[in-house]
Amino acid sequence: MVPGVFNLALGSSYLLLLGLIGIQYRRGRIVSRQLPMLLGMCATWLSYSLLQVTQGGPVPTGTPLNYVLDGVAIVLLVAGSGGLYWWWRHRGHEDTGSSPTD
Repeated sequence: MVPGVFNLALGSSYLLLLGLIGIQYRRGRIVSRQLPMLLGMCATWLSYSLLQVTQGGPVPTGTPLNYVLDGVAIVLLVAGSGGLYWWWRHRGHEDTGSSPTD
């Protein structure tokens, strides 16, 4: 378990990284086929950070805020895993022009 002070710093840094990825994509420095991988990684890392904050962290267990943050963490984990899976299935098919089912 990460000490309490680092939980908030970890979550803040993942949010900052997610924002920087969005800015770099908007400026055209990240190609669209890399975006699902980067967003998926950030979402899974942010999910881990949120679970660290709610489980024994600054948010007391059993409060409505704890349940909301746990729900957001689960949604981020599923979305991030889905994005990584999508990237993994389609990673080499843009260059050849074939579909992943071929």
